[in-house]
Amino acid sequence: MDQLKILIIEDEQNLARTLSRALQLGSDGFYEVETIDSAEMAYPILSAQCFDLVISDLRLPGEDGLTLITKIKETSPETQAILMTGYGSDEVEERAVRLTEGYLTKPFDMLELLDMVQQVIARPAFQRGAALKREDLEKDKNHRILIMEDDRGLRRSYTKALRKTRYQVDEAATIQAARNLLEKNNYAIFVCDIHMGRDRGTDLLVEFQEKFDRNGTQVVMCSEYGHYRYMSEEMGVDFFLEKPISLVSLLALVNRLSDSMA
Repeated sequence: MDQLKILIIEDEQNLARTLSRALQLGSDGFYEVETIDSAEMAYPILSAQCFDLVISDLRLPGEDGLTLITKIKETSPETQAILMTGYGSDEVEERAVRLTEGYLTKPFDMLELLDMVQQVIARPAFQRGAALKREDLEKDKNHRILIMEDDRGLRRSYTKALRKTRYQVDEAATIQAARNLLEKNNYAIFVCDIHMGRDRGTDLLVEFQEKFDRNGTQVVMCSEYGHYRYMSEEMGVDFFLEKPISLVSLLALVNRLSDSMA
């Protein structure tokens, strides 16, 4: 799969580096990110290269971000755009909603940016007057999710990312802990690691299959061993993610499943 090319225009160098690093790490290399610090620098780069997404600050030295995005849309309407600003107003928001695919006010969490980027690029086409805003990221995100993962670092990382994007998340470090939660609660999505020490997560899938079918629970099986993908298909598991799993990949899948349940 080709990398998604993103251009960030931000004159605060520390923030620009942070945004670039978050997007590259969060996408596990799927995003190719370039940063510049002014609209004037953007034009020769955009004329020489094609970018899938432009993320621009509103206040820049010289020409502002909205003027830049307006000109980009005139010459390259297929290029998507997200406007960032710490100086929002009703007028700025109205213009941004008409011109861009995403409008994000500062300060924001890096996971919010990752969530917005993946939702923007997943949209089939730009609809004028329909730019995503922070409150849109929070809509229909109350589906309950169970994460079963015995690696504490991974479990906490998945849980934090999903909670930051407004999902209700329970976590289990053992098969028995997951069993107890599954017996008491109904879950929209069950993220199930296969290797749980000496136990296997697939045992729970068999044990709770009837309940999953009855409640419409979507099961996402995870493993570092790719050959388990075929086992998951034979078991009727909905999705398989091969480790290491980027947060962008996890959020993209969970958002897609969540949208299908809305």
